[in-house]
Amino acid sequence: MKCPTKEEPVIPVTSIDSTAALILVDLQKGTLAADASPVPIATVLHNARLLADAFRHRGLPIVLVNVAGRAPGRTDSSQAGGVATTVRPDNWLDIADELGAVPTDLRVTKSRWGAFHDTDLDAQLKGRGITQIVVGGIATSIGVESTARSATSTAIMSYSPRMR
Repeated sequence: MKCPTKEEPVIPVTSIDSTAALILVDLQKGTLAADASPVPIATVLHNARLLADAFRHRGLPIVLVNVAGRAPGRTDSSQAGGVATTVRPDNWLDIADELGAVPTDLRVTKSRWGAFHDTDLDAQLKGRGITQIVVGGIATSIGVESTARSATSTAIMSYSPRMR
């Protein structure tokens, strides 16, 4: 079996399945402000918008996932007594304007790495007959990967395109 190169997709996808949904993870004003991505944020947002437009054009669901904070009970150094010490701006949870969110987009707010844990995402997708997801976002080794891995345990096939 040949290993894919940077130029080759890991799984070639030539069309969007009719039972697919797009899940965009952590593309919110608060997380994007940190600008810790190895890829320019503008590039990630542009590519995410292209994917969103393609899904909207086909009438397929889009899920916009934001993260509201840490898991309850965390006591690491950035929290005092289990309470987050960081004060966040009022728009921290707002989805990036560049995605062109519309009222029909589904919204999920998570407090863990993945979007399936302690949310109704699985029920929302299965209620719409979704069997395949395309997952993208800013923290590919955390939020995106965790969401994609969790999807497989719910019998949903997942793909994570390169956002660069």
